[in-house]
Amino acid sequence: MLLAMLLCRPNTVVSVDVLVDALWEDGPPRTARKNVQVYVWALRRLLDGVGAGGRLVRGVGGYLLSVDDGQLDSLRFRELADAGREAADKGELPLAAALLKRALGLWNGPALPELRRSRALSDEAERLDLGYLQGYEDWAEAELWLGNARAVVGTIAELTVLHPHRERLRAAHMTTLFQLGRQTEAFAVYDDYRQFLAGEFGLGPSPVLEARYRSMLAGGENLTGRPRGLPAVQEWAERPAPATARCVETGP
Repeated sequence: MLLAMLLCRPNTVVSVDVLVDALWEDGPPRTARKNVQVYVWALRRLLDGVGAGGRLVRGVGGYLLSVDDGQLDSLRFRELADAGREAADKGELPLAAALLKRALGLWNGPALPELRRSRALSDEAERLDLGYLQGYEDWAEAELWLGNARAVVGTIAELTVLHPHRERLRAAHMTTLFQLGRQTEAFAVYDDYRQFLAGEFGLGPSPVLEARYRSMLAGGENLTGRPRGLPAVQEWAERPAPATARCVETGP
């Protein structure tokens, strides 16, 4: 748990108070700070041996775990995802899709699944999971801009079920099905989302998604190609996630 908390905030001093909260959220023992020192000493021996210095060092008020470029998958994911978004902004859609696909390939299961009993680590895991989800949406949209619905169809339905409140996923799911000629299923995705929003929040779909739906009803004009394709990220409505829908399916 100590190692996980330090790796969730690499190259940054993590305060002793944060570490104590992560390890003993239900009430730390009186010796908590001393225990943290002992755990750090044991972890430092595992990472660096018995020599002086090393990657786990004391900082002001806490400890810092130094990670080099390419050593931590979550950092590499962020680099690739950012590069993919930058390529998409420049209109380099094949490159964007390739970079984002490489980023997603770094994930092989839920983030910190065995450590989520700690609220602090659960929060860090959800932050990582959200990064994956946003990266997936970016990748799916890039592929759809290129007309590659078949690259997306195998994974998007499950994610939509896991995250019913995310409008970008719904829009990408609709577009995927529509591009594959499955118009009735695409309309069903929209209708399911409309009913979900009404039941959970008393709201309707955003104007952006309504426009996409109307475009599909009119024959799907302007559903591929970035200049007239999926809207920019900031145009999608941000819906709060219900407490029962905070899980995601993959992590580093």
